[in-house]
Amino acid sequence: MAFTPERESAYLLRMFRWQGQRLRLVILFAPAMLALFGVLQAFILRKPLLDLLGSPAFLAGATAMIALGLLMRRLKDPIRFAWAGLALQTVFILSCAFLTLPGHGALALVLPIFIATPLVTAPLWARRSTVLVSTLLAYLAGSVALWHALAGSTVWIAYVVQAALGIVVALTLHSAIDEARRGYFQAEEELAERARIDSLTSLLNRRHFLELGEVLILRLERQPRPFAALFLDLDHFKQVNDEFGHRVGDQLLVAVAQCMLPLADDTRVIGRLGGEEFALLLRDCDPEGAQALAERLRSEIAALRIGETRVTASVGIAGWQPGESLSDLLHRADLALLEAKHLGRDRLVHWSEALGPALHRAVQPRASGTRNH
Repeated sequence: MAFTPERESAYLLRMFRWQGQRLRLVILFAPAMLALFGVLQAFILRKPLLDLLGSPAFLAGATAMIALGLLMRRLKDPIRFAWAGLALQTVFILSCAFLTLPGHGALALVLPIFIATPLVTAPLWARRSTVLVSTLLAYLAGSVALWHALAGSTVWIAYVVQAALGIVVALTLHSAIDEARRGYFQAEEELAERARIDSLTSLLNRRHFLELGEVLILRLERQPRPFAALFLDLDHFKQVNDEFGHRVGDQLLVAVAQCMLPLADDTRVIGRLGGEEFALLLRDCDPEGAQALAERLRSEIAALRIGETRVTASVGIAGWQPGESLSDLLHRADLALLEAKHLGRDRLVHWSEALGPALHRAVQPRASGTRNH
């Protein structure tokens, strides 16, 4: 299952979060597994254990694995984490290879390690290329063990055949598991998107719009920058529903959303807050820029036609003030919108103290859709 580059990056990050914490614990056991390999080989071949555990191959391998393990516990990038894990696996297998002593007992112990390790780790990798590289390196390390153990031609032939089959099995196993994993990821992403998006207009729904807005306000508190909010409401929309039916009303809402969707990017958050009410949060946008964008939207909406039906929009604009909450910012934009309604609709109004205390008293907390349209 192929993803777009953006979704592929999200998938790799999700994989890293799923498995990273557990792998950070598992990798610390790699030096202990190498020591266990030395203990078993010393027992099978009746060799002094201290000679094996004190050999340069063991000391270098254990030191490298400890260093890689500590590094992996600190890495936050999934790709670097994967390559560090590949290096750790390769160091482990090469260390086993150089610790392998001549004798059939040693080969009987070590060959299953080289054949099985890539099969065990194949499902852990997120990318097929990593599986292929890790498998080839593991089986090349196995050839080092055979050379170091002075293996005969029969053992070499058997190993090559098993390695070839191992590559096929590792890739097949990874493909099957990764396909299922990607399917689960895609289904989870689709469900999450449905929870974030308004089903009619494809804009952000109220909850997700407010969640993103709170995040942006927190960033502004750390690093103040120009920031503005637009509150947009369609004029006399209830009349459209009453005269032409809700299907025409829905078509108008979709058409209005189509005017807004191209504006959405990293600096703009756009949502449908309910009914015919929309809001925009504009990062790095001064009052002049906010007014230009609002006027563009108002003009495009006024030009829309659904059959014989048309609609206009009133827009309230407010700039963020240091220390202000998202709720306060949107409330001021809402007050400016109400003033635009009072002045005759189909116009823009900037928030200012000059709106007057009477307007403050006129606006009471209300549920969506109770505005005098």
